[in-house]
Amino acid sequence: ATPIQVYVGLDSAEGPRERVDLALAELDRTGAFDRSVLMLISPTGTGYVNYVAVSAVEYLTRGDVATVTLQYSKRPSPLSLGLVKDAREQNRLLWLRILDRLRDAPHRPEVVLFGESLGAHTSQDVFLHWGTLGLRALGIDRALWIGTPYGSGWMHELGDPGRLDVDRDLVAVVNDIDQLTRTAQERGSKPRYVLVSHDNDGVTKFGLDLFTTAPGWLGPERPPVDVVDGASPRGVPAGMRWRPITTFFQSLVDMKNAQAPGPYRAWAHDYRADLPRFVSEVFDLPATARQMERIEAALRLRETTREGLFNRVTGTVHG
Repeated sequence: ATPIQVYVGLDSAEGPRERVDLALAELDRTGAFDRSVLMLISPTGTGYVNYVAVSAVEYLTRGDVATVTLQYSKRPSPLSLGLVKDAREQNRLLWLRILDRLRDAPHRPEVVLFGESLGAHTSQDVFLHWGTLGLRALGIDRALWIGTPYGSGWMHELGDPGRLDVDRDLVAVVNDIDQLTRTAQERGSKPRYVLVSHDNDGVTKFGLDLFTTAPGWLGPERPPVDVVDGASPRGVPAGMRWRPITTFFQSLVDMKNAQAPGPYRAWAHDYRADLPRFVSEVFDLPATARQMERIEAALRLRETTREGLFNRVTGTVHG
């Protein structure tokens, strides 16, 4: 099938209610609700959607998928932090109306959610104070988030053992696909809601509280450093220590460096190479080993070709 992609830009309508109306009209016009998978996407600050994630879903469903995205800002993510509330309310309105539409529909697609970086924060914020129960209540069957910023309150709620609205069998925070596989084997079931956060991604660790408080990721229970073939390395060096103020500025530099462009690989704040296998596992879209190899090769080729084109235009070289 030909994939359906609905994208409503910030200037496409006057306000959030009108943008939601326009998105629903496009979903109806294109027949999106008849597809087997409906993918809800919250973009980064600039409105960027990770095309590797979208393409992976389109390959794995053979095009039987519709994606829908609402832009909430035109500025880079660090300059869009003040718009998290606006993005949250816009996402919530769209997703509630989609849920209302599907409640009595004769055909209900699998509803999956994807967010990257600030897009992960703005989509998780919809479920703030709801735990994993909120995802089930809004009809989100599965969710995949990559590079969730440290400031996401919902992410921190997952680690609170006292929360009664968090089903820990449904959610996992992992560095790489092998960790997810091992987690599923230990639990006897696959997590439906997965946060992929590289251990060397400064975006997932930088927060204002580093000024005065030692973070958990520098605690005595930190995982040891471990190199993983084809994946971002695990763990935090044992020699790292928290120091008031100093650690804050060191982590600020780490966050900035984590977002620097580079080659196609799973490293720091770049999750492109992780995505095909995570999309397959988390969204329950199986493929044979040979099919997965071909999908990964196609996505890698397209990314390197795109980088080559950009480099020729800008005169830059990524090491």
